[in-house]
Amino acid sequence: MTTKPPAEIKITDDNDVTKKIYTAIDGLNELIPVENDRNRLSFCLSMLHDDMIGSLLNAIEQADPRSCIVNYLELEKKIREVLKEKDINFA
Repeated sequence: MTTKPPAEIKITDDNDVTKKIYTAIDGLNELIPVENDRNRLSFCLSMLHDDMIGSLLNAIEQADPRSCIVNYLELEKKIREVLKEKDINFA
């Protein structure tokens, strides 16, 4: 039996938009306590940034963070605030 080499890790620049998104959403651990939910939301927000999803609310609904302690409309407002602080702009 053989083993495959591990996947390469791509180191990104601190100014990379995707890294900023993941860092910003990771700061919402009081609203979304499960790390996997935050990662899935960050991925959907990256898709939104790449124009693969139509709106912020659609990205939240697609990620479906079930551990979120607030409703999706309140979460949308909080995400907009956090992204604005990080200078990340969506439509």
